[in-house]
Amino acid sequence: MAHYESDSLTVEWNRTLDAVVMNWQDFAKGDTYREGLDEGLDLVIQKNARNWLADLREMGTVTPEDREWTQDEWHPRAFDSSLRNMAIVQPESVVANMSVEDMVSEVGENTTSRIFDNRDDAEAWLRDQ
Repeated sequence: MAHYESDSLTVEWNRTLDAVVMNWQDFAKGDTYREGLDEGLDLVIQKNARNWLADLREMGTVTPEDREWTQDEWHPRAFDSSLRNMAIVQPESVVANMSVEDMVSEVGENTTSRIFDNRDDAEAWLRDQ
């Protein structure tokens, strides 16, 4: 069952992975993008989750303003939470992938982040953590 749904994103809890799962279905920017990430973080806090799986294959490019917000506002809150492992399934678009790599490179000292080409590998890595 979804914790949050929009046209761009579904946020759900995966008990097997002990993970908040972010399934991006479309491009999102501004309030839509930020609300989705905040809903995911709310679920992390609610479940005291250690793992995060973001499937970005369909997401599209993150705007410079949203990348800045992610790094300046969202990352500090996320890295101050129970999160320890972030698995990112990279976007299919090369341009979108570059913007994601910039954001993923900044992780908290207690958080490990890895980028994957496919969801199966990302889930396997989270199960091993």
